[in-house]
Amino acid sequence: MKGKVIFIGAGPGDPDLITVKGRRVIEQADVIIYAGSLVNKDVLSPARDDCEIHNSAYLNLEETDNIITEAVKDGKLVARVHTGDPS
Repeated sequence: MKGKVIFIGAGPGDPDLITVKGRRVIEQADVIIYAGSLVNKDVLSPARDDCEIHNSAYLNLEETDNIITEAVKDGKLVARVHTGDPS
């Protein structure tokens, strides 16, 4: 399987307001990177128990890039969760 990264907007912060597609990606993701200082962690509650979750507030850009690059090389699905609407 080919790995990929999907960017998800967490909306205004209420977990009930995330899009259906965003929730589905969080449910399926192998790796989630979220902006912990900005994103309500309850948005991640649908994540699988074996999902690797990283709070980017404690990572620099190089560390974040390395996590994403390695996961994609390994064929994993990465969800990058931001506040608001990233479109």
